[in-house]
Order: sequence, then structure tokens, then C-alpha cells
Amino acid sequence: MIRRNILVIQGRSFCQSSYLAESLKPKPDIENKVTTNGDSNDITKIALNTNKPGDDGSLKRDDRVKNLINRLTATGRHEAKRNPTTTNASDAYKLFQNPDKLKALKRMFAQPKVSKRRVKKHVKEKFQKKHTEKNTKTSTEPFFKDKSTDKYLTSNNIKKHNLEQFVAPKNEDIARLAHNLDRVLFSPGVHFLQDPRTRIYNFSPFLKKVIHYKDFNFKAIENYTPVSKHQQLLENSQKFEKQFYSSTSSMTSLLSKFYHFLNKYDRYNVKRFGPIPFTGMSNDLPTNLILKPQGEFMDSTTKEKKPVYSIQADNSCDLDTLLSAMGMCMETLLTNPQNEFVKYYKDSGVEFNEPLGNTYNYASYGDFLLRSQLDCYDERLPGNGTFDLKTRASSNIRYNSKSGSLEKNDYQIWRLNGTYESYEHEFRDMIRTGAMLKYLFQARIGQMDGIFIAYHSINTIFGFQYLPLEELDKLFYTRDTISEFPDVSVRNLNEHRLPDKLPSLIGETQFKFSLEIWQKLLQEHILKDLNKEFNNKPTPFRLSVKYDTLAHLLRVFVIPATDEEIDVLQSFPERFKRDFAEDENLGEVKKHARELTKFNEKCLETKEVFSYVIQMDSCMIDGKIRQYHQLPRDYFKDWQLIYNIKKTSNAPKKYVSNLLRFPDTKISQRLKKVHQLYEKIGSIRKKSWQEKDKKSQVYHPKFKF
Repeated sequence: MIRRNILVIQGRSFCQSSYLAESLKPKPDIENKVTTNGDSNDITKIALNTNKPGDDGSLKRDDRVKNLINRLTATGRHEAKRNPTTTNASDAYKLFQNPDKLKALKRMFAQPKVSKRRVKKHVKEKFQKKHTEKNTKTSTEPFFKDKSTDKYLTSNNIKKHNLEQFVAPKNEDIARLAHNLDRVLFSPGVHFLQDPRTRIYNFSPFLKKVIHYKDFNFKAIENYTPVSKHQQLLENSQKFEKQFYSSTSSMTSLLSKFYHFLNKYDRYNVKRFGPIPFTGMSNDLPTNLILKPQGEFMDSTTKEKKPVYSIQADNSCDLDTLLSAMGMCMETLLTNPQNEFVKYYKDSGVEFNEPLGNTYNYASYGDFLLRSQLDCYDERLPGNGTFDLKTRASSNIRYNSKSGSLEKNDYQIWRLNGTYESYEHEFRDMIRTGAMLKYLFQARIGQMDGIFIAYHSINTIFGFQYLPLEELDKLFYTRDTISEFPDVSVRNLNEHRLPDKLPSLIGETQFKFSLEIWQKLLQEHILKDLNKEFNNKPTPFRLSVKYDTLAHLLRVFVIPATDEEIDVLQSFPERFKRDFAEDENLGEVKKHARELTKFNEKCLETKEVFSYVIQMDSCMIDGKIRQYHQLPRDYFKDWQLIYNIKKTSNAPKKYVSNLLRFPDTKISQRLKKVHQLYEKIGSIRKKSWQEKDKKSQVYHPKFKF
């Protein structure tokens, strides 16, 4: 393979200069007819800087021309050595003897000189652009034509704007962990309920066998209160003059979309998100919300009345699965000692006059008031001392959650690391599916210290783990921010500038960015357009949000609705009451999907769909312009985002209908076989442990301190 050396001469390659020289070569029929102001052989008398011959400036005194001639001559000699047929090197000089042809050369050198550094940068950017275009797939979203565009900037000094607690809970009303499980709060890592090798219990053996859902008295615990029916939340919103109120369960899905959006998530380039990228349905499914006017308040600043809207998750696709039922059972189990928990059995004979009430935390940022249900409390934890309880079923259970035969499985989690049957597998799956990201936002909205996870398989509990909020932040905001040698000056290090605290600062700031952008879209665009359409009458509407992972846009679709349509949607799952029997369950799910699709298509027939796009521009970190997804590598004084909100042409109704449809989740046959295999292996392990499990041995420290 012959390698061609290309010389860059004043921003042009030698190949380009040779081509120019060839075009300037004098032709025999006109060579004698050309006249100049002097001897035709004297190139020094040809003017350079103007089109008029005889100017004071000459080619001889121009260093760029001399450089060009010397390089061409030297290259000519080199080519002559390599190829004897090449024209003599002196011919390169003769190519410039025709003054008429030198006009082109003169125009070429009249351009400003480009530095080598700039040339290299230009070439690099051009190469990167071609490389990106080659490897980037085009968006599969339908084409939307922009109608209007508005550019915005997030708040200045955003670090000073905090998520404020408006109504503090009563700590005595919040549950505590039982069975000595509080040890897990102060000991990082996974804690086995039972040592798999010696079969000695680290906690009470009472936790081993989980109560069957048919034996649990669900009337003894308070049901979930929807946002739209929570009177206290509405009154607090009016009292504190907040235009929007919602709950953690309604907001976490939306905040997950904003996380993908602000960090420029790309499924084809997941290096930014660490070794466990997001995959599966969490990226493909849209976030569907319902906003409904619930009342109004008098704005003390403008002295005008403003409507108050509830923001609630669209419940039309919800399913009463075995997992949701068992979650309530196990949370009650973890927070009640054995002698108290037995009262929750149906056959206990204990009657509860009133179900145990829920305790809430109310926090606010901007014009949002957010409600969080508080599961647990320990006064030794920092901050409010509250934390969230999560019961995490093993992967074989979750991927078959619609099945009614789950309580019969013998899948085991008995080791720390491994592809299956391990805590590592379950932990990775929480990140991969997006569940861990939702846990993070629930803890942040509720101003909690962290989350307590109980790993189980419906039949039995395997172990426990506590994850503080700062550890969750490190999972999602550490990549590309802090390396082994952080970019922090040793002199600047203090207790407030430790590198391990930076991820929490970034996570908290991006959380504020999300709420600010969301508020701007609602107030300055959606509500204004709806008021214009409905003569300033507050109108309920459905809202669908989808992150386009290829175009890196956040697409928002607004469908006006009536109160009757909203009521039908939110009560839609109640039409399909069913037991957890597998055959009956699957049949009801299919019927549910068909009827919901018909209802959505009928609603869209006469509705105008409002379509918006949120697009990021750049960011400013301490006054320096950066790419918007580039996270700070050091502590910052200020961080602002520059973004655009565009109103686009109406989306195709078929496309919007697909966003609202019932999600079609199917597990692959291969994965089913894998789960069946490990369930069989689990049964064999269970039999091999029977001899040691006959006598329950509980660990007790030999020496007290």
C-alpha cells in the first residue's frame, strides 16, 4: 500500500496546490500574447494585493509566496527521486510565470491566514461530525413542525433555593422497625436473614415464613389516598399559595424522564451511565398524568385568583397484582413485633375500629406542593430521621407478576455475587429497570435519609439492605464527575468540599432544574393555550410525556378532557376485579387492554391535541458555557441551564393513542426457561437445608459492650 504524504500549505494540502499550479500552467497559443509591466521572466514585478498590475506590493516580498514556491520545489525534487518520470523540480517555479494566471493565486493569498491550531481543530470537528452522523440513528418519532419557540434560563443562584418543609410530621405517629432490624441502618451492605452456610439466623426466624395474602386483614390498614381526593393536601396548597400539588408516586416517573433528558441518555452510548445502563420498558413507556382544577386561592402578590391543579398519575392501566398486595403485608410485618403482627391475621379475632392512618410530609419547591408518605422513623438518623420501606421481589417473581401461581416458587437468593440467585443480580436489576432511580426521587421529595430494602420471593424474606440518599446519588451522578484523582485543589479541600459530597449537590440541583422547567411549561405554555381555547375556564386535561432517546428531546402532549372522562379513567381498573388465579387473571388483562384502547380512541376523535417539545441548549457553570449534559467536576457557585420550549404542529392522533394504550409486557421464552431452571434448583437446595433448619438457631453476641 503506497502512503501519500500531504503537505499543508497555508491551509491547503499539497494536492490542492499542485492542482492549482497545473491550472496556472501557461498555454503555448497565448503565452507570447500576454504582456506585463516588465520582463515576463521576472516574477518579482507581479502585484499581489490588487487586481491592477504594478502595485508596490510584490510576490517577492510576500513570505507566503516564497514558502509556497520553496515547498513545491522541495516536494518536486522528492517526487523526482521517487519517480524519474516526474517533471523537473524547476518546472514548479515556471508554473507561476504567467501573470494572468496569478490573479487566482493572488485571490487565494488575500484570504486571512489560518493558524495551524485552528486548522487542526476545524479538521477534527469536521471528522467528528461525519463520524457522529454515520453512527447516530435517526429518530423514529413523527415529524413535528415548530409553531413558536421560547428560550429560557433557570434560576440564578439555584443553590440558595431549597426544597422547603411546609408541614412537619409528628414523629410519634411514624412506624419503627421491629425484630432488631434497626441494626441494618448503621451497617452498610447486605444482611442475610439466615446464613446460607451454617443456617444460623441473624434476625428473628418469625420473618422467614411470610403470611399468605388470603390470611391478611387488609381492612386493618389504611388504603392509599389519591391526590385528587386528599382534602388536607388541597387545603395546604391553598394556604401556602401553591398552584400545583402532587405526590411522590405521581411525580417519580416524570422526574425519571427528566433525568434521562438532562443527562442526554442514549441507549447506543451508555458509558456516561456507568456499567449498569437503563434498559427495558422504563425508557420506552411514556409518563401519563392527569391534571385537574380543584379550587382556587388569592395570590397575595398579584391580588388575583389562581386555580389550583392536582397532578395525579393516570391509573387507567393499573393492575391489582400479587406484588402490590404482598408489599402491604410485608411492610406491616417489618414494623410490628411478633406479638403485635399476629393481630393482623383474619382469624385473630381482633377488630380494628379504625384502620391505622398514614403519616405525610409536605414539601414545596416553586409553585409545587409535594406529599410524601412516611413509612419509618429512627431518631438516630440524620435530618428528619425518616426513611422509606421497599419490599423487592426476586426477578423471577417480577417478570411473572401477572401470574397467580407465584407463591408456589422456591427460588433462592443465597449468595452475594453471581448471575442468578444473588443480591448482586437483584441490585443490578433495580438499576437497569429504573426502579432504583424512582427510589432516589421518592427519598428526595420526602426529605428522607434513605431507603430500606427487604429482598423476598413472596414466600420468604432473604435479607435486608439500607441505602442512604448520598449512596443513591453516587450511583447516578458520579460517572464522569469524580475520578480517582479529583480536580480539586488540596488547599481548597474542607469538610464542605469533599469529593464524595459532590454527587448529592449535583443530584439536588438537577432535581430543582426539573421542577423549574416543568413549572415553566405548565404556566407559560399549556395553561395559557388552554385558557385561550376555553375562554379562561380552568379545564382538566391528560398529559403524556415521552423522552426521545435519539433526538434527545422531551415531547409533551396535552389532551383536554371532561370531569366525567377523568372519573371513568381513574376508576377503569375497578371494572376488572379478579382473583390472582393465573388463567382468569390473564383473560381479564386482555379485556382491560381492549376496552381501554376503545375508550382512548373515542375520546381523541373530537379533541385537539396540543403538542410541545422541550429542547436543551447549553449550560453555564460559574459563568462558563458548557454542554448541558456536562456535569460539574468540582464544587460550583452557580449552575444554570439554557433551554427552549417549542409549540409544534398537532401530533397524529394514532401516535398519541399508542402512548395512552395498555403496556404490552411479554417475557421471552428463554427467560421463562431460565427462571424455571433456577426455581427447580432452589427446590433442591431447600431440601438439602432441611436437616439444619429443623432447629432454629439465632445469633446472639457472646460478649456485651
